[in-house]
Amino acid sequence: MKVKRWITGIAAVMAAVCFEMLPVQGAEHVSALEASREEGSPITVKKYGEEEDSDYSFRLKRTDRSTCTWTDTSGVSNPKRFQQTGQGVERWGQIVTSDTQKGKISCYLTNMGSYKGKNTNLRITFTDWDVYRTEEGKRYYPLLGVAFSKTVDFYGLLFSDIWYEAKLEILDDQGRPLAVDMTYRAEDLDYGQIFGVKKGDHPVGISVPQDSRAYYIERDGFYYFYAQNVNSEEYDKDSVQVQYKNTSSFSLRVGGGVAFPGSFTYSQYVPEKIKNDYERFEHYLIGEPSADVSDQMGALIGWIAGSAKGYGPFTPPVPTKLVDREEVHGEEPFTYFINFKVPECQQADYYQSLILTDPVPEPLHVDQVKVYDADNQTDVSSYFSIQTSEGSGNQVRVSVRDPSTDWMYGRAFEIRIQVHKREDYTFGSSNIVSNQASLAVDQNSPKKSKTVRTSFYYQIITEAENGSITASNLKVPAGGSMRISYAPLTGYYLKSITVDQKVIDKNQHLLDYSFTKVNADHHIKVVYEKNPVVTITKEVTGKWEDFGTPVFLFEITGTDYNGVRRTYYESLEMPEQFQTGQIYRKSFTMKIPAGMWTVREIPVSRYALTGIREVENGEVEGEKVILDTKDHDTAKATFCNTLTNYSEFSHNDIEINFFGKQVGR
Repeated sequence: MKVKRWITGIAAVMAAVCFEMLPVQGAEHVSALEASREEGSPITVKKYGEEEDSDYSFRLKRTDRSTCTWTDTSGVSNPKRFQQTGQGVERWGQIVTSDTQKGKISCYLTNMGSYKGKNTNLRITFTDWDVYRTEEGKRYYPLLGVAFSKTVDFYGLLFSDIWYEAKLEILDDQGRPLAVDMTYRAEDLDYGQIFGVKKGDHPVGISVPQDSRAYYIERDGFYYFYAQNVNSEEYDKDSVQVQYKNTSSFSLRVGGGVAFPGSFTYSQYVPEKIKNDYERFEHYLIGEPSADVSDQMGALIGWIAGSAKGYGPFTPPVPTKLVDREEVHGEEPFTYFINFKVPECQQADYYQSLILTDPVPEPLHVDQVKVYDADNQTDVSSYFSIQTSEGSGNQVRVSVRDPSTDWMYGRAFEIRIQVHKREDYTFGSSNIVSNQASLAVDQNSPKKSKTVRTSFYYQIITEAENGSITASNLKVPAGGSMRISYAPLTGYYLKSITVDQKVIDKNQHLLDYSFTKVNADHHIKVVYEKNPVVTITKEVTGKWEDFGTPVFLFEITGTDYNGVRRTYYESLEMPEQFQTGQIYRKSFTMKIPAGMWTVREIPVSRYALTGIREVENGEVEGEKVILDTKDHDTAKATFCNTLTNYSEFSHNDIEINFFGKQVGR
């Protein structure tokens, strides 16, 4: 068996079993290359040595604690089991002794590496392939087993020269199915060897090299490939690559030393050959035969799980990029996560360089860059050279210090870039920041991640006293605008507006205030005060004849809390009659802005002002009173009059004109 090349993902390398050439294949069997040209063919062709898709590079990796638990639930007494070692290869197996054992034998390989932080296991269950019998219908029972190398990541299936089906299941450390994307590969099919892929497992791709000489046929729900080159060193391009997506189990049919039914005459070959092989198996299962000797006896049919190298140089891993927040508040820090997996390689195929670059957007400042082993979350930054530059060439560059060592191959890495918005950056028409990472290997064209986008916003805190206002803590896209509306409670007036602790001219923003080109958080506070009440009372002493209703006029003049000069007028009528010596009182109230107000009575005929009393929150100055509603909610005064003039003219012919908002109530 030739073991020159290590395989991507889970792969198979068919062993060399050299027998004499058998007759040519039947007419129904065509070359795999011919089959690939048929419409709807599942086969594609690729150049031998062409890069493989790194998305399917998952593989099992043997650990020092790898073990095999061999089980037989058939109930057959004294099943013939064995464990053997030789030249760095360890094998477990069993000779099937009757039909009752069919599908009842399995090997559970534990500690086969890790995947996403979990120990990974492999279970292989052997199932009988009933088609293999002699022409007389006689059944032969094979030797079945598994093997792996103690020195390299190399796993195999053991068979006698007979056909058998093996179901492979990938499990996590709890024994649950573990779905992965992977590649399985049969390498260097030799004469008489058969490799079958189950259709029901839905492989997403089956490929052969463009100069393959393998043959192909579909039968019994399987795709079969086989070859007739005798020497295992003769032609290693008779290979098959199968890709599976999101699978945790798949089945293979393999056989060696016997050609496919209907394509070769094998009836004379089978009985004696199998008989001889059993004798040799019994012999070699005793003691510790070498791997080479065991290979030559034809027991080793396939290998599974080679390294992450395929037909040739491996494609650079494709990085994936995520961000921990798609919305960011102002200058709050956030983190980009860039993940990639370095495939397994032989030392001869190690990279010369592996460089990840991330063109950090202009608005951002890089706080910290760390590299972690993604499986066990260990900080491995010391193995990388990390460079950060800002300005026109804003960029993070992470490169492997020494790619010639084996520590990084087969590992998954996560680069964490913590950033925040630069304080001096101003957003304009867009608040979206886009970012994409690139990973380059050996100066080849880099593989790019998907673009991730982050939007920035700011918040406006709103506050109102004695009124309503637009809801607080609203998100405003960075660089955007927002209109804040407000209104007083009934009976209140706008006292002040404060924006970011600065008082603004409220007369310019009576109903709303607009924030534009927002590039910071803001705070707006609107204060409404209760409208003060001025109460003026008229007290009249004296008696008049029935020739009219007395009317009194008042002028209220002053400066409101805004410093605006205002004048108001109010009238008061007294239609009721009263007797001589009686006192009549009547009041009116006014709700006017807070301020200092001078109230005087406009002189009228027949009634003389005798004084001002009952003053509250004010001072009398001669025939007027100055009321203070700037610091008080109410102010009062009583103007007293006495009837003094009975001249024969009417005092009820009066017209009152109101001018705008400052005249009257």
